Amino acid sequence: MNIRRLSLCSFRNISEAKLDFGPGIYVIYGNNAQGKTNLLESIYLCSGNKSFRGAREKEMTMFSSDRFEIRLCFADRQREQEIVYQGGEKRRITLNHVPLSSPSALFGVFSAVVFHPEDLSLVKEGPKLRREFLDTAISKIKPIYQSYLSQYQDILEQRNALLKTIRETGKGKDLLSLWDEPLAKAGTAISLLRKDYLHKLNGEAKGIYSGFTEQKESFSLSYLSSAFSFTDEDTVYSDALISRYQKALSDSLEEDIRLKYTTVGIHRDDFDLLIDGLPAKTYGSQGQQRSAAVTLKLSEAKLLCKITGEDPVILLDDVMSELDQTRQDYILNQIQNFQVLITCCDEKDFRSLQYGKKIRVEGGKFYEE
Repeated sequence: MNIRRLSLCSFRNISEAKLDFGPGIYVIYGNNAQGKTNLLESIYLCSGNKSFRGAREKEMTMFSSDRFEIRLCFADRQREQEIVYQGGEKRRITLNHVPLSSPSALFGVFSAVVFHPEDLSLVKEGPKLRREFLDTAISKIKPIYQSYLSQYQDILEQRNALLKTIRETGKGKDLLSLWDEPLAKAGTAISLLRKDYLHKLNGEAKGIYSGFTEQKESFSLSYLSSAFSFTDEDTVYSDALISRYQKALSDSLEEDIRLKYTTVGIHRDDFDLLIDGLPAKTYGSQGQQRSAAVTLKLSEAKLLCKITGEDPVILLDDVMSELDQTRQDYILNQIQNFQVLITCCDEKDFRSLQYGKKIRVEGGKFYEE
């Protein structure tokens, strides 16, 4: 999958821009607050995802306008297509001139994987962001996964409400079984999908991180379930696994009642990122932690390509900071068979670029060199 043309109008500080792209690496550089990240953000919106900055459409519209327009022409392995995304006070999205009901209708049409500086939190912070990373990545491959999550969340809210009632009134304990069984069924299905995805992601990540470090460091990922311990044989949805999940709920019941919420389940799960067998969060340097976060995103892109047959566009925002020359060289010259857009401030960060193209950004205007 490759972007062919991109046109922007009234998007953040970009009043108007038209850019042509081809395969390979593009380095987009310039001083801070010139529009580099804005460009990547506009592209990512066309994948059906929300802004990776957490911004609302109103915040992405230039001050002098009440709406913005993104016009993205891209080619997948079958044909060339066009997305027109008009946002602001009134949103309108079309795919090949056909109106779409919502941005989520673009899932699987145009695929993009993004790294931005906030993604360092995947390594440094708590499990919530890592769960969100897994859930978003799996949804790109299996869109129905989002409905599984919604179903689980609905059941969880009902169980938590009942726990609160039991704690406050002492009544209703006999009703918990009505929620434990469906919660265990949904939770087991989601656990298996996460475990399977992370196992596949681990295979890609090991090779990428090894390339980052010229085989000097090892990297691995491991799923941590709060409901039960997985074995290598636990790969198929079964009554036995559901029963183990239900037992975990039963074993934590008194604690759940005391706290008035469910303390075990997929909403409490996590995964480990290990460098040379040690947690990257605790023992990794800044460069190693950044490498680990970038590895997750590049692994996601490779796995998405293997499973769907379409190679997503890779967007790397301010990725070079705190990386040594070896790791910078890997990003600039060793990511093969993907269209990659990289932003950075300092020209010295891409001196080793061998075959890519450069685009300079100044005041929301773009100049190809």
